[in-house]
Amino acid sequence: MTTGRSMRAGEAVLGGGLIALGGLIAVETMLTPSVGRAVVGPALFPYLISGGLVLVGLSLLREAFAGAIAHAEGLELDLWAVALVAAGLAVQFLLLDTLGWIPSTTILFAAVSRAFGGRRLMVNLAIGLALAAFTFVAFNYGLGLNLPEGSLVERLTSADAE
Repeated sequence: MTTGRSMRAGEAVLGGGLIALGGLIAVETMLTPSVGRAVVGPALFPYLISGGLVLVGLSLLREAFAGAIAHAEGLELDLWAVALVAAGLAVQFLLLDTLGWIPSTTILFAAVSRAFGGRRLMVNLAIGLALAAFTFVAFNYGLGLNLPEGSLVERLTSADAE
């Protein structure tokens, strides 16, 4: 649906902001001395994210200047879903050190799936548990990067060892 050929200001501002954010990430990655200049290294993912942000921003700008809109009513935002995802992220952040990666990420997955319309809590928790366990094993044992086990788990395992 188009609105003639008028520019959509909100989409243009969002597109410009994404381009600016992508550029900022690229510049900061270049200025960070510890990332090195290897083709595949610590700088790869920030550059990929930066490029993705710029591409999405350019796409939004193109749509804004063409007058295309996603909905006839304007920008559609489900505040309940946004609040649920934000709450899930906050809970994960707050519980990560205590409970560890697997339980806190399982809770986050369940919150996000509910925000996207998932109604089966136990199924979402099971899927979240499986994905969190897989990423924990892949990062800790496959890549040698340590995701937090949680202080509660560490206390329980040290008590069993004694």
